[in-house]
Amino acid sequence: MISTAWTKRRLLSSAMIAAALCGVSQEALAQGASTEGENELEVITVTARRQTENLQSTPISITAFSGDRLEAQGITQVNRIQDFTPNLTFANIPSNSGIASNAAVYIRGIGQNDFAPTVEPGVGIYIDGVYLGRTAGGVFDLIDVNSVEVLRGPQGTLFGRNTIGGAINLTTVQPSDEFKLKADIKYGTDDRINVRGMVSGPIAEGIYAKVSGGLFSQDGYVKAPGLGKKLGNQDTKMIRGALRIAPVDSRFEATIAGDYTRDKSNGAPVTISGIDPTATGSFVTLQNVIATGLGNPADCLTPAAAANTQCYNQRLFSKDTNYSTGPTFSDLELWSASLTASYDLTDEMQIKSITAIRRINGTFAQDRDGSNLPINHVYDDFTQKQFSQEFQFTGKAFDDRLNWVTGLYFFKEKGKDLNSIDFLVVSAESGGYYDYKNWAAFAQLGYKLTDKLTLTGGLRYTQDRKDYLPDQFVKSTLAPFLVIPPGTRIVPLQTVKADVNKWTPMVNLSYQATRDFMLYATYSQGFKSGGYTQRIFPPEPSLPNFKPETVDSYEAGFKLMALDNRLRLNGAAFYTDYKDMQLLVADATRVGPFITNAGKARIQGFELETNFAPGDGWRLNAAVGLTDAKFKQLDAGVQGLTLDSKFVYVSKWTVSASGEKEIGLGDNGSLTPHVDWSYRSGFFTNANGINNPELYQPGYSVFNGNVRWQSDSKTFSLTFGVDNIADKKFRTFGDYQPSFGFFMQAYDRGRQYYVKAGFSL
Repeated sequence: MISTAWTKRRLLSSAMIAAALCGVSQEALAQGASTEGENELEVITVTARRQTENLQSTPISITAFSGDRLEAQGITQVNRIQDFTPNLTFANIPSNSGIASNAAVYIRGIGQNDFAPTVEPGVGIYIDGVYLGRTAGGVFDLIDVNSVEVLRGPQGTLFGRNTIGGAINLTTVQPSDEFKLKADIKYGTDDRINVRGMVSGPIAEGIYAKVSGGLFSQDGYVKAPGLGKKLGNQDTKMIRGALRIAPVDSRFEATIAGDYTRDKSNGAPVTISGIDPTATGSFVTLQNVIATGLGNPADCLTPAAAANTQCYNQRLFSKDTNYSTGPTFSDLELWSASLTASYDLTDEMQIKSITAIRRINGTFAQDRDGSNLPINHVYDDFTQKQFSQEFQFTGKAFDDRLNWVTGLYFFKEKGKDLNSIDFLVVSAESGGYYDYKNWAAFAQLGYKLTDKLTLTGGLRYTQDRKDYLPDQFVKSTLAPFLVIPPGTRIVPLQTVKADVNKWTPMVNLSYQATRDFMLYATYSQGFKSGGYTQRIFPPEPSLPNFKPETVDSYEAGFKLMALDNRLRLNGAAFYTDYKDMQLLVADATRVGPFITNAGKARIQGFELETNFAPGDGWRLNAAVGLTDAKFKQLDAGVQGLTLDSKFVYVSKWTVSASGEKEIGLGDNGSLTPHVDWSYRSGFFTNANGINNPELYQPGYSVFNGNVRWQSDSKTFSLTFGVDNIADKKFRTFGDYQPSFGFFMQAYDRGRQYYVKAGFSL
């Protein structure tokens, strides 16, 4: 039997191992947070470096939220964290498809917005240590979240694959010997009904279990009379379970977990806002030529032709109505299972294994032209199967002066995205089948040169192997405008490969000037593997490819606690060299978007975050971020961009602030008013890379507020809230392709009211 004293040493040593390796910045993972005094800020612990450590002693930039903090700010969907995280974009966009849940994530200007399996995300998303290989289904509701971390900058050493911009690390509540029962129901605007529940606790000595689930529904807000429904609705069901085995006084523990999600939707809330009359070679122009009997297409744009149902014109333009008649829907099914096991080899050394599988099955379609005309219809049959295995070894030596993490990683995924298209003059099958493998070995060591000065170095070696089989052929064409024999291959039916071997280093120097003040500097490198363009037309002799992209990042920052632990102030400045930047673009050289290496860019900026607890129940938070991104060189063949072009979906400034005050009501509990504000400076919303003025979203502010009552025992709660108080209708998505000639846009739902009742034991 192992003594209780040994168990305490085990917990202490784990925290000490963690505290020297590679870290974070602001409201980090409040998993295990505690409060030293009634008016002090909580002590925040983080797992950004694969171990548990104090936020203020970890020398990198990170924002994190505890489950309680998310609740206080009214956040129940993961993409809302962008409102309070500097230099983060977390959007839900359909890209070039009909998918209704697709995570377009950018950190410090680096990311990706396409879900196609031929291109990788630039920001990795992890749930309980498991990497989500695809962004499809990545905008999910939070049902039993314990914490959310946003790690900024390349995480190429410990996280590795596709974390060139950063990583988002979520942890869920783990079952323990403490019995927990939680449930809440929310009702709001457009018949919004959210029901969540969780029960967790012991079922036998050393065996603990958890079951949680949620139902989320809301009516759409974009009318689609031709489809007989509203777009932008939600219909999601989720269930998650975990069984944890942790024998008393044992060195071993294991957790088996699984989840299932079904996300069905009428379709993304997009509308048509106009056409480009200068796109004389577009399908819209051709349709108007046909509608006028091969006459002048401009005749379709006159007031007299406004009601002509064969013309593509102003009768289709709207901010709240989509006039599609073709299939438009999104149906995603996701499930996963994992086994996480750890064993303490000694008091100072631990081994951990994370084994996981994940599946995605999806079908989604969209009548993208928003009309009764067959100009741009797409359909996807999407599947993904992934398996991952990671081994982590952690330890310390030389009287705790050396702390180390090392490990091995394997990731495999395969699936298909068969993409049927109907483009006025051609019907074709696009897409194909993919089979990818990734191996990596990594190590990171932190050594205390003096009691205050710590040097940390890390290195990862990655082998990335990709096989892709394009299955693309012509079904039919519209003569005399286009004549291609049915069955003609758009690209050869042969497997193509994209392989890369890469070393990604990291060096960090931190100086703990005092117990409450730390300075640090970091150099790190990240990369994202190359791939192929999936959507091709007209036919080409081979499948176009693109090279890996890389970044070299330089960061310096500080961490400060002051005013008797009532003030936390963390800041970082960064400079990034971005090479062979992968960009989704649409220009007149092809029908549809394609991925290309755009060239070189530099990104510089900073983040500054603070929490302040002045006392008497007050809590104040604020954050500001600057992302100044600029192209330095554009490769030959990149059309539609100049060195003055802006990165799409990236705001130069992100600012937020919030405040709340807990008011005691004696035996009647407490009342906590909360108000928050977020601001994003202007950005271009065209998912296909080009800076169209019609798709520019000027800077805007969003105000939210709620009032929460809790009973004296914290068992019952009741919240009244308003999101987007000023009813700001800002753009969330845009699309323009010269080959089609119309502008597609999506807007925020606007002001939403809600009331939520909760129960917790």
